[in-house]
This record gives sequence, structure tokens and C-alpha cells, in this order.
Amino acid sequence: MGRRDHAYDASEAWPEDHDSRVRRLDLVRAPDVHVELVTPHEFGDAQTIADRVRRDDLVLVDLRECGPGLAARLTDFCAGLAYAVDGGLQLVADGVLMVTPGHIDVSGDESTGIREPGFFNRL
Repeated sequence: MGRRDHAYDASEAWPEDHDSRVRRLDLVRAPDVHVELVTPHEFGDAQTIADRVRRDDLVLVDLRECGPGLAARLTDFCAGLAYAVDGGLQLVADGVLMVTPGHIDVSGDESTGIREPGFFNRL
């Protein structure tokens, strides 16, 4: 069998009896996004947050029941986790972080969480 050296012919891709009005394109598909809520009570719960993000879930971390020391440590952990997975970190409510994996982009003003006084003041 010889090698075919010619330009791509679109007619070879569609049989003659195809309906030219209907073409199914599966090239772009909305991602399946799962949202997990984690309310940590100790630093060991950081493992749960990391496991969910590595599973490609969007994770809401509710730090409102944590003391200030634990909240600070978990905030630092989430920042490092988001960086490691090329994801994102946003403050979505008072004491609630959203950690997203790299393939999820959440619209909105991303700089608001960083500029808000008091919570991310160590960055």
C-alpha cells in the first residue's frame, strides 16, 4: 500500500448520505463541577481539603468555627495548595475560602478577597 500524499479532503470524512443540517461536535463540553463544603476543626482536616481539590472538586472551606490561629494556618495551607495545583483561592464570605483546581475558572473580582483588610493581611 502506497502512502497517500495529498491534501485533506473533507468529503472523505462524511459519507454521501449524511444530513448536512446536523453535525454533532463533542469538542467542547461543560465541565462537571462538584462543590464540597469542609468545616475544619483541626489542622488534620487540611488533608480532606487537599484530597477534594486533587479530585478536581471546588472546595468551600468554612473557617468561622476555627480559632484565629487555626484559621491562619489553614489559610496559608489553602494558598499553597491552590498554587501547587495551579488553581485559585478566593474569599467568598466572611471566613469562607473557595479553593479551585486549575481547570475551574470562577468569574468575579478576584482581587477583592486579597484587598479585604484583616483576613489575608499576611500575604
